[in-house]
Amino acid sequence: MKKDRPRNERSLSRQEMLERHRRREYQDTKNELNEFSRRALAGLQYQPEAEGLGTTLKKLDRRLAAASGSGRSFPIRRFLSIAAAAAFLLVAGYFFLSQSSGNEALFAQHFDYLPSAVNTDSGGRNAGPSAYEEATPSRAKAMQAYEAGNYQLARNLMEKYLAENNRDSEIRGYLGIVLLGEGKAEMAGRELESALANLPQPAYERPLKWYLALALLQNGHTERARALFLELEDGKDRYATESRAVLKQI
Repeated sequence: MKKDRPRNERSLSRQEMLERHRRREYQDTKNELNEFSRRALAGLQYQPEAEGLGTTLKKLDRRLAAASGSGRSFPIRRFLSIAAAAAFLLVAGYFFLSQSSGNEALFAQHFDYLPSAVNTDSGGRNAGPSAYEEATPSRAKAMQAYEAGNYQLARNLMEKYLAENNRDSEIRGYLGIVLLGEGKAEMAGRELESALANLPQPAYERPLKWYLALALLQNGHTERARALFLELEDGKDRYATESRAVLKQI
């Protein structure tokens, strides 16, 4: 079902993390970064507002030094200068160590956008903005925006499209994923539940259950999320693997 989505291997540096967090840029809209760096960037939106990211990273420096047992400085800037892909693991680790919301940390660790499996007749996944920024929204334009990583535009186009085509559960499922990526877990859950109730095709069942479980987790409905993760844990696909990982921590 899934199409391969090429990824750039560029890593997110510590300085870029700080700059993007300052600008509240939490999505890799140009598809430039490797997987760990993309997840690190998305996870930064859960940084506690009361504390600056620089302070968080310094705290983690000290915790890592203490954990090493050597008494020597063991700054994460050394890791980030060598392989900034580890940034995600460090940021997620901070949330666990500081005892902030475990659900939010798990969500940041496991959320990623589902590559599009929707067939569109115009433009393709390499189309530029002019291909979908016309006045009249359509199914193809919404998905082209999604594939280009322009999730805000994709949401607007999907919502307009669904206002006139409310039985299209395939697009509704992707809208739920976009809303989830924006932190609108309650709204995302409603869209995902609706898409699951009117399954567009069998291959969507496990992905939609996975994203619904993440929405429930982010919204604090841990037991309902657990039930879905338990349904997904048997198997060899990514949803089984990641569900087993989540179940160990909730």
